[in-house]
Amino acid sequence: MPELDKLGARRDPGARRPQAKQGRIGVWGSILLLGLAGAGLFPPQPALAQTTTTTGLSRIENWQYNPEQGRLEVNTQGEVRPFLFILQDPPRVVLDFPNTRFGRDPQTQTFSGRVGSLQISQLTDTITRFVLHLQPDQPLSLNQLQLLTANPSRWAVQFTHAGNLSLSPLIPSVSGSSAPPPLLTPPRQSQTPNLPLPPSTSRSGHQILEVSPQSEGFFIRTQGSPSTTVRRILDPDRVVIDFLQTSLSSALSQRAYTINRLGVSRLRIGQFEPTVARVVLDVDPSSGDWEARYDAQRGGIWIQPAGGGMQASLLPDATGSGASGPLATLQSVHLQGNQLTISADGFMFYRAGWDPASGGYRISVAPARLPQSLPDPGLPANGPVERIRFVQEDARTVSILVQPSEEFNVFEPNPGQGSRRITLQLQPLNAPLPIAQPQLPTQPQQPQPVGQPIIAIDAGHGGRDPGAIGVDGVQEKHITLSISNQVRQLLQERGYAVVMTRTDDREILLQPRVDIAVEANATLLVSIHANALDRSGISGIETYYLRPDSAELATTLHRSLVRTVGAADRGVRRARFFMVRETPTGMPSVLLELGYLTNPTEGRKLATAEYQALLSRAIADGIEAFLRNR
Repeated sequence: MPELDKLGARRDPGARRPQAKQGRIGVWGSILLLGLAGAGLFPPQPALAQTTTTTGLSRIENWQYNPEQGRLEVNTQGEVRPFLFILQDPPRVVLDFPNTRFGRDPQTQTFSGRVGSLQISQLTDTITRFVLHLQPDQPLSLNQLQLLTANPSRWAVQFTHAGNLSLSPLIPSVSGSSAPPPLLTPPRQSQTPNLPLPPSTSRSGHQILEVSPQSEGFFIRTQGSPSTTVRRILDPDRVVIDFLQTSLSSALSQRAYTINRLGVSRLRIGQFEPTVARVVLDVDPSSGDWEARYDAQRGGIWIQPAGGGMQASLLPDATGSGASGPLATLQSVHLQGNQLTISADGFMFYRAGWDPASGGYRISVAPARLPQSLPDPGLPANGPVERIRFVQEDARTVSILVQPSEEFNVFEPNPGQGSRRITLQLQPLNAPLPIAQPQLPTQPQQPQPVGQPIIAIDAGHGGRDPGAIGVDGVQEKHITLSISNQVRQLLQERGYAVVMTRTDDREILLQPRVDIAVEANATLLVSIHANALDRSGISGIETYYLRPDSAELATTLHRSLVRTVGAADRGVRRARFFMVRETPTGMPSVLLELGYLTNPTEGRKLATAEYQALLSRAIADGIEAFLRNR
């Protein structure tokens, strides 16, 4: 899945996702975890089985939900601190018991009233999950839920009404060795009231020590060098960064930060699972991708806009929040046929339009500066551009005035693109302006190399970035590399030249991947990923593109994949993923999501050599069909 993007977990662009929240419920330290979806976790039919135990883990002894009192009571054999959180769409209350075995097959109980059913299951080898499914017409507010305890092995979730709480004793334990306390008491507050400390039995090998918002991103100081995954969730837009085998330090007291910079409104951090710490960025829908990289010198993880840019917003507002960031230095102006490209060493945020005074097309870029000199753009006589003028209006604003020839008009294929490149298309006045839809005429291409086309294949993720992690612990980076190498071999056998962004398990940021394709003068680029989602029932193939010149490649590849492997068709979509946004116009670029690693059936298929070979052949066939039909 794409680094941005890919809760991670990975995302379902076509479905509404629950909004992650964090904080205490009421006054007693109930926990809201970040961004976990609880649908599709349980088989539909419960079954009976012999109770089993696992050495070193607590065990669920008994439980009871009382609809009249609105209370779920749970007894455990062994001390435990459960996690309580809320999910919406549909509304659910979830209670997770870490380091605990259920010892039974999944159970389902149905009720009448506010709670329609209770489901209990072994979520992972060490987590038992209780899910209370609420009636859709009775949403839950935070002040209507409290987590209570009599002792570390006796817990209850209580629905309250306007703050009034009437408590009765807990159900007796099976052993009956002691009478239960007459009343529940609130759990003791720890040093970090918003989220519990990780259990003492946690096997996390790393810790998050400090969160430090910086002008160029966010620095997370760590003990050790944890692996991370970066994923994007839509509706609402969030970037989720998971720190694997990592816990939160007890000294980390602040768990939420108001940012309002870089396209990020808020940063939140929490202990998602006993061995997974999670950072969530609430981002603007128009924001770009984000990356995480380890900085050995400073001892921590940088979370920054993808490509090394210091700003993340893609809004075409030269006077907005992006204008206060670091300067982008203009590097070159290049006219190729009827296409004018202006390049810089950082993301350019601009406004553009016709200037009534000069009759030219004016682009105002900020924050930006001019270098000591710019290479001659080589404007030909009688060409589409008469002249170009650059003016440093102030310390942080550059104006670019493009004066087209009398018989030409200016068109922006991607207006407002927050990118390292601004692309203008010069159209004859008697020619219709292109429309941003898949059926438009092909954009002028870059010069093709002598002989066969060059195909750029990008294997997503790698190195410290495993990408999505699916059933049985399979990692996306291994799937994408295997398929990419097979696609390369198939294309080379058919006589095509292939350039790879990576050929082994190494971490490569996004901008260097694009640079590899550009330097090779690639004809097209295909970025290969696998998807993930907390809803394990979702499966299928998705194909993404951004520019109109990539629409035909996206459609051809998607058709070839769905027909060949018979997977669910989740459609061809437009998105601003870095690998399809930052390639130059004229290099069709597509990002493939080849299936959901989190779906039990599809995830295991993706890990097999046979299914990978099918996918590889479908991709190679699709690329060849596209090239033949150009």
